Parts: sequence; C-alpha cells; structure tokens
Amino acid sequence: MSVPYPWQQRQWNQLCKQREAERVPHALLFSGAPGLGKRQLAEAFAQAALCEQPQSDGLSCGQCHACRLFAAGTHPDYAVIEPESAGKAIRIDAVRSLIDFLNLTRSFGQYKVAIVDPADALNVHAANALLKTLEEPPEGVLLMLVTSLPSALPATVRSRCQVLGFGVPQIAEARKWLAPQLGEGSEIALALAGGAPLAALGHADEERLGRRGGWTAALAKARFDPAALSAEMAGADYAQALDVCAAWLRDLARVGAGAPVRENPDRAGDLRSLGERVDLQGVFACLEQALRLRGLLNSGLNAQLQLEELLMRYQTALRA
Repeated sequence: MSVPYPWQQRQWNQLCKQREAERVPHALLFSGAPGLGKRQLAEAFAQAALCEQPQSDGLSCGQCHACRLFAAGTHPDYAVIEPESAGKAIRIDAVRSLIDFLNLTRSFGQYKVAIVDPADALNVHAANALLKTLEEPPEGVLLMLVTSLPSALPATVRSRCQVLGFGVPQIAEARKWLAPQLGEGSEIALALAGGAPLAALGHADEERLGRRGGWTAALAKARFDPAALSAEMAGADYAQALDVCAAWLRDLARVGAGAPVRENPDRAGDLRSLGERVDLQGVFACLEQALRLRGLLNSGLNAQLQLEELLMRYQTALRA
C-alpha cells in the first residue's frame, strides 16, 4: 500500500511541483475525511523533503543517511506533534517544544519539518501559541497540519496555511484499490466507511462485519426486543453499535425522502420497505440521539441503557 495512493496523485503532483520550483509553503493544511491517508501523504512528503537524493517521482530514495534516520525515527530535523493519547488535546507545552525545535539551526539539508496531527486537537492556548510561528516562520520551516475537522481550527490558523484538500475517491477507483485486499467484501466495507478506502480496511474485519450483519438484520424488523439487542450491542462494541445505528438511520432517512441507499447496500430492499411507512421526523430524532451518544462515548454513561432508549425510540418511528 504505497503512498501516494491513487486518489492522492493530484495533491502529490502539486507538492512535487512546488518543491521543484522551491516554492513549498511554510505551512500546509491537509484537510479531508478520515480514512483517506492524509497523515501518510504528509509523512511521505516530509521524508522526501529531507531526502538527500529524491527520485524522479518525488519520493524519497529510502537509502541515504537522511532516509535511514527518518525510518529510525531519529532525524534531527523532523518532529511529530500529537495528543498524548487518543481523544486528548494537544497542549501548549507541546507547541512550545515544537516552536523551540523549529527555531533550532537545521542539522542537514534545506528543511526542518514538523507534522501536527490531528491539528483540530490543538486547544485554544496551543493554537494561539502556534499562530506566531505561522505568521513569522523561521527560514526553511515546513509545517504540515493534518485534520478531518478544519472548522474546529481557529480561522486565524487556517488562513495562514495553504489548504490541500482531499476528497473521497470515485467508487470505481476505490473498489479497484480495495479488491485485491478485501475481495467481495470491498463493496460493503467501502459503503460503511463512507467511501474512504483506508477506513474501509478497518470495517472489513470478519468479526466486525458479522456483528454488523446481525444488528442490521434486527433493525430491519419492526419487532425486536430492544433490551436484548442493546445488551448484545453494548457488550460487544458500543462504538461500533452507535456507528451501525447511525449509518442505518441515515439510509432510512434517505429512502424515506426518495433518495437511494448509500451505506447499507446489502439491505437496500429492507430499507426501502421500511421507508414506505417510517416517521421521518422520528428517524431524524433517533439519528441526532445516536450522533450525540457517539460524541459522549467516554463520558461514563450507561451504554446499554442509552442504546435501549435509542432502539425503543426507533421502534416508535417504525410504527408510524
């Protein structure tokens, strides 16, 4: 799975042209949905920028002293700033350390390179601390911010970066890339991932697909036991359960409004049948609840009770 991925070729070509012309911006904002490989492309460009003898396609040689240091994670002109643990904020102390790093004299080559991922994890104080460096960057600095939530970044930060946008690839292109790895499961995995190929790989796990299949089969029936299903969901994978419910509710809202199924193509017939009689207002209320619970995933709420309430509300919407 070499970078750039097929759907990243335009962005990669743009970066390479800027580098060849010695017009690489001091700050780049890699923006797009999760699962498109933004971080991987940023890392590939970082290594290429530090490489002593990059190849004709713009990629690093992988053999020089700089590339060996990069691969070992010890290149003195390269840094990565990220939260201490998933879901945590990037704090001001980390940004201060980054600023100190960027102000040091380069040990090799033309650039000092840093990646901030996810940039939307910067808290207010950290973002403000970074702003001065974005406004007055030291010579030879290449700072790459990676985010799936650009709106969560202050406008002052966004405006001082050149945005490199990443869109979901065409379905045919994504399926072609996924097919050798997932075979017949690529269509469902890709639909569950919203068209993002790398995210689809995570959805293709046999155990996850099995759970999802059982849960959607239950949701397709007007009559099921909310208590039993919520206990099963919460006991297996609460986060996946909320994702499955949200995807199902989005598709149900689509068919109820006369649009085609997108996220559950294997259940299109069931969804169309339900959509003929569903209370759309109730479906949207359920979807809002599912998304709210997803945002409160680590808040300590009783998962089974929350899911049971959601499923009971869903059943009410089906009885309209």
